[in-house]
Amino acid sequence: MTAPRSFWTDLGVVAALSAIAALGFQPLYGGIVFVLPALGGLLVSLAAAAAGRLLRAPLITTIAFGIAGYFLFGSAFAMPATATFTVLPNLDTLSGLVRGAVFGWSDAVTLTAPLQEPPYIGVVAYVACWAAALISGAVVAHWAPSAGPGSPLRRCVAVAAPLALLIATILLGTHQVFLGGVRGVVFTALALVWICWRQSADEASVSAGQSGSRRKLIGSATVVLGALLVGGLVGGLVQPAAADRFVARDEIVPPFDPLDYPSPLAAFRKYVNDENKTVLFTESGLPKGSYVRLATMDAWDGVVWNVSADASTASGSGAFRLLGRKLPEPSLFTAGATTKATFTIKDYTGVWLPSGSYPTGLQFEGDDAEQTAQNVRVNSETGTVALTSGVTKGLSYQMEVTALKVPDEKALAAIPPATLDPADRQNVPDVVESTATQYAGDATTALQKLQNLQRSLQNLGYLSHGRPDDSVPARAGEGADRVVELLTQTPMVGDQEQYTTAFALMAGSLGFSTRVVLGAKVPSQGGDVDITGNDVTAWVEVAFQGVGWVPFFPTPTKTDAPKEQTVKPKVIPQPQVRQPPRDHLKDDQLLTPVQTEDQHKKKQQKGFEIPVWAYWAGGSLLLLAAIVFLPLLIVWLLKRRRRRKRSRGPGDRQAAGAWAELRSALAELGLAAPAQVTTRRQLARHYETAGAAIGVAVPDGSLGPLAREVDHAVFSADDVGPEAATALWASVDKVLEQARSGLSWVRRRLADYRYSRI
Repeated sequence: MTAPRSFWTDLGVVAALSAIAALGFQPLYGGIVFVLPALGGLLVSLAAAAAGRLLRAPLITTIAFGIAGYFLFGSAFAMPATATFTVLPNLDTLSGLVRGAVFGWSDAVTLTAPLQEPPYIGVVAYVACWAAALISGAVVAHWAPSAGPGSPLRRCVAVAAPLALLIATILLGTHQVFLGGVRGVVFTALALVWICWRQSADEASVSAGQSGSRRKLIGSATVVLGALLVGGLVGGLVQPAAADRFVARDEIVPPFDPLDYPSPLAAFRKYVNDENKTVLFTESGLPKGSYVRLATMDAWDGVVWNVSADASTASGSGAFRLLGRKLPEPSLFTAGATTKATFTIKDYTGVWLPSGSYPTGLQFEGDDAEQTAQNVRVNSETGTVALTSGVTKGLSYQMEVTALKVPDEKALAAIPPATLDPADRQNVPDVVESTATQYAGDATTALQKLQNLQRSLQNLGYLSHGRPDDSVPARAGEGADRVVELLTQTPMVGDQEQYTTAFALMAGSLGFSTRVVLGAKVPSQGGDVDITGNDVTAWVEVAFQGVGWVPFFPTPTKTDAPKEQTVKPKVIPQPQVRQPPRDHLKDDQLLTPVQTEDQHKKKQQKGFEIPVWAYWAGGSLLLLAAIVFLPLLIVWLLKRRRRRKRSRGPGDRQAAGAWAELRSALAELGLAAPAQVTTRRQLARHYETAGAAIGVAVPDGSLGPLAREVDHAVFSADDVGPEAATALWASVDKVLEQARSGLSWVRRRLADYRYSRI
């Protein structure tokens, strides 16, 4: 019960190729949690292939070994958390191994990365590596070469399974690739070197020409090195950006685009005025005074606040991902107390799902809970949850909420603000920066500047929701014109919509990363608490290093704005762009007529656009076609030039050229001429005997007479006419045609890429 050394070498190469491909699971799982299931799948299948070879078992037995090992060891490798004593299988792990193999693929492209739940999610990496290694191992162990030891078809098929695994990890992954260029180059180099080396070694075992084998090996290594250099250079130049990569999760489930919906903050007056006594939803579990988050916005276009249009980065407010059972914490976050809250929707509508400060778990109730969960999109960085099917009355869910742990004022004063990519802020009036500088005063720390801005707005301003009983009714809006009116007129009157906008813009002009949050304040504690439109509020969050987004509440509480004062504008520079007033009750009034007309013209002129991924897909196909067919064209031109040179000149030279063409063509088919064989008749006998061993069907008894005719034409004193030379070339072409007919399709294609100078 032994196996040749070549088998163990081939099995080791298959293991290395599969391991390189399996590294692509890293972005999908995050960290190194994928290593155990991926490595376990490889070990189980490779052990099954080795056992089948050592026991001389048939192929079906090797497959049975692999399936048995899949279930026997899968619990320990793929589901250790639910396995008995972390290694022994039980009913839960066995069913998980089946469910993961069948349904894990859909979960992998529909759940938020990194994958953490459900418990069988690790089976995806386990079964993928298990299947790839089992196919390749079975090929190496049981598929004997069909055309002698020189046939490369077996090794090409053995490489196909790891290659499929490599492609699968790319499609199942995210826009971020784990060492994509390095893995691709190493995988290609190892596969090509292995195929070429084994091919040269097999041919050398048939013919005694060691020098020819060395030349082939050197030539193959040169081709491989050149391909890697060109591929690495071209790949580095044309590879798409992370946001433009094609991944299955973006195509199977289209990404949620929050810009398709009206700005959440634009409906603020509707909540506090029209629905101030309407119960929007009920909540239980959150302490009194805590805040419910509805939506988080960091982009401002001079008219309204909205989420970032660029959702390619995970830190942007517009980057929404599919829901997993466990939601990851934000990258900039200090976890505080965790509570469980229950929400029940009453008369609240829209796509923004009420949540706590930062949700870390979500579970719906009811018969359609699973279907509802599939429509949830989450931005873990901002704590915002959206339901694409819309929030409807009666919807009930439980949410695990983790609060931000904010240091005390003394500790926070020593912490610098976080440096993040600036949010999109357009048409910011000049008055914002000048007022921010005035309000910040001579503060030296980041916290002092923010507190000065907050105190100035609270002390100088008055709260008004524009109700008839307000002492000084305030106009709604959060555009540039409304910000200028708030900061330049006396008295300063507005509500959360204006004060949060002014504070966020002023802090942003001083270099802080800010965002605006629309939510509600919990008025009481205990049992089911009704949240009405009057509880809706807004605040600003500022990013601090190592802490997170600290909330600030710049809206004043004073409502008795003096009526008798004359409204006089302050002498402050005017805004860059003034927007006309608008009514928040109508969504079509959020844009000016000029903007609406321009956007309508742009939509008419835009027409159909080819998506970016189609350009990359087409370019990749063209690049692949160039890699495949350009070398073939070059080799074909060289062969044509070689044949043209050999078929010219006197008759004796054409006859010698015909035999030289025969030697070169047979060498390209894998039938090399030994160095110690020099005469044409000796070569004829060698070709007839050695050709049968490697599948090159040289016709028996045909080369001997042809060799004698060529010798006579070259060495006799008789003139060789054009007709005789043409007949010799025709005989050579007939021999080569018959020799190629005995080869497999793969070997004929490989011969097309070879060029011999013999």
